[in-house]
Amino acid sequence: MTVLVIGGGASGMAAAITAARLGAHVTLLEKEDRVGKKLLVTGNGRCNLLNDGPAAYYHGRALAKALLGDSGPSRLRAFFESCGLRVMRTPEEDGRVYPACGQAAAVCDALRFTCERAGVRIRTGIRVERVQADPGRGISVSGSFGTLWGDRAVFACGSPAGKASAFGAYGLLEALGHPVTPLVPALCPLECDMRTLKGLKGLRTPAVLTLLRSGRPLAQAGGECLFQEQGISGICAMQLAADAFEALDRGAALHVDFSPLMDLRDRGHFHLAAGEEIPPPNAGPVLRLLEERSAFLPRERLLSGLLPRVLADVLDRGRPSLEALAGLLTAFPLTVTGVRAAQAQVIRGGMDLKSFHPNTLESVLLPGLYCCGEMLDVDGDCGGFNLMFAFLSGIRAGEGAAAPQKGARP
Repeated sequence: MTVLVIGGGASGMAAAITAARLGAHVTLLEKEDRVGKKLLVTGNGRCNLLNDGPAAYYHGRALAKALLGDSGPSRLRAFFESCGLRVMRTPEEDGRVYPACGQAAAVCDALRFTCERAGVRIRTGIRVERVQADPGRGISVSGSFGTLWGDRAVFACGSPAGKASAFGAYGLLEALGHPVTPLVPALCPLECDMRTLKGLKGLRTPAVLTLLRSGRPLAQAGGECLFQEQGISGICAMQLAADAFEALDRGAALHVDFSPLMDLRDRGHFHLAAGEEIPPPNAGPVLRLLEERSAFLPRERLLSGLLPRVLADVLDRGRPSLEALAGLLTAFPLTVTGVRAAQAQVIRGGMDLKSFHPNTLESVLLPGLYCCGEMLDVDGDCGGFNLMFAFLSGIRAGEGAAAPQKGARP
């Protein structure tokens, strides 16, 4: 079995290694001058390989659940160990797992060396411009390099996350009849009208953000929040970016709940996505706390020791009533004006999942063609979930691509 793998990122190298280990003759084609370049910047250079914590939200959750299952993290650990990469035994905050050495470069090296040991032929600087299929001959990819044929082909070309223009690989498969869902930036900071919170630049605080569309709650996320001059970053803001982008033309807004900062709500990260029940703001506990403090503190010192001074000065400007102040502390309103797409870590959208078998990731339209990783319309929360899906989907596609053809002799 000859297999062409187009794309030398996380999912592509996982697919190539897996197919080669199963006996296929594998050629990996990468458009950059080396494989694994994008891995070098993941996890702030540490490469958040996977997550051992509770299951996170995934857009495209049915396919993500089918691939990850209950044993996904342990299976991925075993894969990395088989590549000579030592992985942390004890997860960090929120279940994040990194290479034990803490270096993304070590991940790239381990995967590249494993490709070489498995007999994968790596060709860099290769940009695929055309794809053709011949039922009797297989699948070909062409470009300035010429034409290459394979019995099977795995597309693992990544996404245009953080780039200004769309990536041509989607068009290659779309030309073969595979529909593409709209591409939306995800996991990036939110741009907001910050005039009412002017002066908070650089402040980090736990918070809960509720995204509203046309005045109705759409999604909610909690965790660390970083206030910036032109918007809000931090994990909880980034979780809402894709939904915020899609809601911009229908009045996207935020409510900021500072209750976690006052220890009146859990500080942990969570994400309630569109379609899930979003609880309304609860100003009661905050109001009771303010009333208790008003018994022994003058009004102008009511928030002293409760909030960072810069935040207290902003929220208590004009000395609102205690009821109004409690409302601001649990649902401070902001208008969302955009998302910082150039900083998007992943993309929502891509190859429509209905075009691929969930158990093998083989095309339902073109037998012998597989797709994995970021090209598929699957995206998840921060914390290693997207990279975990990329690796596991690559492994699954590699298994399918190396499987014997139906009717072939053993």
